[in-house]
Amino acid sequence: MLSYLFSNEKVRLKWSDVVIALLFFLFGLFIFNTMYRVQVDMFWHMRSMTIVIFDKSELFRPSYDAMTRIASYVLGFFSRKNFPLGYVCFLSLMLALKYIVLRSISIDYFSRQGKEERAELFVLRAAVVLLCLGGHIIAFPQLVSGYWQADVLRMNVWHNPTTVAVMPFGLLLFYFGCLTVREKSLKNFLILAVLAVLNLFSKPSYILAWAPAIFLSLTFLRADEEGNFSLNFTLKRLLIALLVAVPVLIGIFYLKSVTKSVRDNVMISLPFAIQSHLLHIDFDRNLNLMAERLLGSSFAAIKGSWQTFWYLVFYKPLTMICGLAFPAAAFFVSKRKKDGLLVFGWLTLLISFVIAYTLSQDTVHRTHLNFTWQIPVAVAALFLASLLNFFSEEDNFPKMSWPAALTAGLFLLHAYCGLLYLQRLIFTWSWR
Repeated sequence: MLSYLFSNEKVRLKWSDVVIALLFFLFGLFIFNTMYRVQVDMFWHMRSMTIVIFDKSELFRPSYDAMTRIASYVLGFFSRKNFPLGYVCFLSLMLALKYIVLRSISIDYFSRQGKEERAELFVLRAAVVLLCLGGHIIAFPQLVSGYWQADVLRMNVWHNPTTVAVMPFGLLLFYFGCLTVREKSLKNFLILAVLAVLNLFSKPSYILAWAPAIFLSLTFLRADEEGNFSLNFTLKRLLIALLVAVPVLIGIFYLKSVTKSVRDNVMISLPFAIQSHLLHIDFDRNLNLMAERLLGSSFAAIKGSWQTFWYLVFYKPLTMICGLAFPAAAFFVSKRKKDGLLVFGWLTLLISFVIAYTLSQDTVHRTHLNFTWQIPVAVAALFLASLLNFFSEEDNFPKMSWPAALTAGLFLLHAYCGLLYLQRLIFTWSWR
């Protein structure tokens, strides 16, 4: 199945991969079975889906959480009573699938370079496990403030079920987008269409960033035999790029319950979006706690332009540095800075930030920051691209240079902070 999907006979999982995926599934059963009982997001999401299944005509309606709703109902043996069981099983399956996707992508990436042995390195396989479990923003802001809802840069968002559900499909969409730029085959376009629909009906946020990124890549970038991107524009490439928009537009058209809300309340304004971030309770509280610990006074008394100034000059740059330290360092030490996976990863993340700081929703949706939820998937994709690019460098093995060793250390620090966050989550059952 995997070898057919990737058009690569070398993409085959070993029994050890099956065992690791099973362990991820069992871990998911443990953590999600408790979290939906105590976490607000998970509980209300399950409650709304349970209400919907009373009306069977509404059960299969297209929406942003259709995948989770239908799969949970099926895995719960088509019973409202067993729906929580199906809910937990589905999220656990998505966690296991995330590992399988990351492992398959790494095998395909290195086999296309003729470096199959790199994909089997123990250290790389351990790094993939850490991407599934522990990758996180470096915890300086959290350790200072004691408040762990730090920012949207984290890649593993355990408390949000739609983010858990979309992650494996988002990573596949990211990788096959790069493969399509490299090889414009009918099969790749069909796979992109299916993955786009799966993303739209799991959590459509990532599509907001991926669609412009793939359009720009197909239109203006050309891949060579080694997978490096360079600028190249033709009318034919523009027409091919427009074809990719078809399944995305069809999916958005069927998301009736979401599009009406977005259409009525969306605001396109940089000042309005920044103010919306400041109004969000998690960002506002974390900013104030950090100010109290570092400066001895809270920002609560500082309003208007001064609060915005310190948010933009101090807090936001700090969280971006702590959140993207490894990808930035990996890009700096890389000798293949035009690697397609790396270029597409940074492009998608850049578009994600543009969306997050130019678009916002008015009324009650304003402080929900719904236009930031593409960032966790984009960050996960960028970490994956940076990790694979780092391991593809010949000079990094068997003896690393000091910059490469520092880069590896930053990755381990990201992973360690993610495990700290997961430990806090398990012992307190709070994502803050």
